Amino acid sequence: MRRAHSPQQGFTLIELVAVIAILGILAATAIPRFINLRTAAIESTMEAMTGAMKSAASLVYAQAIVEGVHQEPAASVTIQGTTVDTVYGYPAGTANGIDTMMISQGWKERASVYAGAWVYWQGVIQEDAGDAQCYLRYRQPTAANTPPVINVVTSGC
Repeated sequence: MRRAHSPQQGFTLIELVAVIAILGILAATAIPRFINLRTAAIESTMEAMTGAMKSAASLVYAQAIVEGVHQEPAASVTIQGTTVDTVYGYPAGTANGIDTMMISQGWKERASVYAGAWVYWQGVIQEDAGDAQCYLRYRQPTAANTPPVINVVTSGC
């Protein structure tokens, strides 16, 4: 009959191997969850930024209505001392348009301005945002009474 472990005895080799195997299995299942958290964090940030962008566009449009320039293809409005270029009442897809509004809200990381569009991508994406398929794009309106097109692509985040 085997006696219980006394303070002088150690663990057997089988017990140590079993503990190491269990720790290995736990690590193998936990690591993918942490990797997915990075992607989820990027996607959440992009969704939050989309909401901020929609709010900014609505705020500018409301001010454009107050100033009577919401039907004009090119104008500007002043919000809290900041001048924002507009296209049909919404922020223009330029550095002086939506970019100015996003900067005023603290969003400015790796943004690019193209003709009529503003594109943002996470700083952790090393390659071009379009190649990575991980970006937020704002496209200014092309006609009166039409809102800007704001879309998020996160398939490659």
